[in-house]
Amino acid sequence: MREVATGQGSSASAAAHRIRRILVDGRPLQGDSAARGIGSYLSGLLEGVAGIGFAPQVALLLARGVAAPRMARDLGLRAVAAVPRLERRAQVLADPLLVGTALRHTQSRLYHAVEYGQPWRSPVPVVVTVHDLIPFLLPGYSWRSRLLRRPGLRLLPRADAVITPSQATADDCIRIGGVPPERIQVIPHGLAGSFRPATPEAVEDIRRRFRLPRPYLLGVGTFEPRKGLQHLVAVTRRLRRAHDLDLVVAGSQGIFAPAVRAQLAALGQHGRDLGFVPASDLATLYSGAAAFVFPSAYEGFGLPLLEAMGCGTVAVTFANSALPEVAGGAAVLVPDGDQAALGDAVWALLDNPDEAERRRRLGIQVAASFSWRKAALQTVEVYQRVLGERLI
Repeated sequence: MREVATGQGSSASAAAHRIRRILVDGRPLQGDSAARGIGSYLSGLLEGVAGIGFAPQVALLLARGVAAPRMARDLGLRAVAAVPRLERRAQVLADPLLVGTALRHTQSRLYHAVEYGQPWRSPVPVVVTVHDLIPFLLPGYSWRSRLLRRPGLRLLPRADAVITPSQATADDCIRIGGVPPERIQVIPHGLAGSFRPATPEAVEDIRRRFRLPRPYLLGVGTFEPRKGLQHLVAVTRRLRRAHDLDLVVAGSQGIFAPAVRAQLAALGQHGRDLGFVPASDLATLYSGAAAFVFPSAYEGFGLPLLEAMGCGTVAVTFANSALPEVAGGAAVLVPDGDQAALGDAVWALLDNPDEAERRRRLGIQVAASFSWRKAALQTVEVYQRVLGERLI
C-alpha cells in the first residue's frame, strides 16, 4: 500500500520506506488500551526504540480509517500497512488473515505482533509479544473468551521468536502454548520517566484537588474479579479499627464500574473511586499513598507494582505469577490469596515507619533497574537473532 506519513515530510518518504525493515503492530495505540496495558507497553517500547536511534528502521501497522497515534508522529514513525478495524471479537478471528495479507504488500523484513495479530502465513519472520495467558489459567473466564484466544495460542509455536515480560509468562507459554523454550526471550517492561517520587508540595496539591483529607491505601487498575478488590476493601475495614485511613482506587473501570462501586460502598465515605487518572497525577497519587496494595490473583508482569515502587511507595502484594520478579525484595510478598496476611503486612508497615522507609528506598532502587531503553535494546537483539544480521 502507499506509505502513510505520520512524521517527517513527504520528500523523505521513499528513502524512509526502504530502510524501515521492522513492522510493529501499532493498533493498541489507536484504541481504548492506548493509555494502559498493552498500550503502555507499546508506548514505552517505541520511546525506547527512538532513544537508541532505531526508530528509522521501524514502521507501524495501523487500523484503517483511524487517526495515527500522536506519539507515532512525535517519534517520526510511519504507517506502511493498514488493516480494517473490526469489532474486537471479529478482529481476533480475522487478524491472522488480514495481517498476513497486509504483510505481502510491504517491504518490511520482520513483523512484531504485540497483541493478537500473528498471521496464519507470513512472507517474513514473525516475533510475538505474549503479555499473559491468564484466560487459560484462572477460573471465571468464559469459554467464549478462551475460544477467541485459542487460534492465537495455537499459532504461537510457529512464531520465530516469542517475547514475554516475565519468566512466569515464559513458563506458561512453554506449558500451555507449546512454545519451544529456545524461542522465548524474557524482556521485562520498563518504567516511564514520569513515575518517580513527587515533592511534598505536589502531594499536598493532589490531595487537595481530589479531596483526600486522610491517609489512604491505593489500588490501581481496572478491577476485574482477578484484581482482588474484595481483599482491598476487607483490609481497609480491618485497618480502620486502629488507623484513620481511606481506600482510593484509580483506573478506568469500564464494564466493571458498577461492581467496583458496590464493593466500595461497604466503606462508605472512606472508599473512593477516582476513575481514570492521567499518568502525571497518578505518579503523585502513588507518592502520597500510605501503602500501595496489589492483591491480584495473577499478573503477566504487574506494571502498577513497578510504578508504585518507582514513586517511592511502600507496596504489598501476593506472591504469585510474575509479582515476585517485579518486587525484587522491595515490596512485601504474602502467601497467595491470604487476605489476613495481606492485612497483617500493611498493618506492620503502618506501625513501623523505619521499615516502611527502608522498603521505599529499596523500591526506588529496584524500579530504576527496569528501563524502556534496556527493553528496546533487548528487543532489537531478538530482531537481529531472527534475521541473522546486525541492525544497530
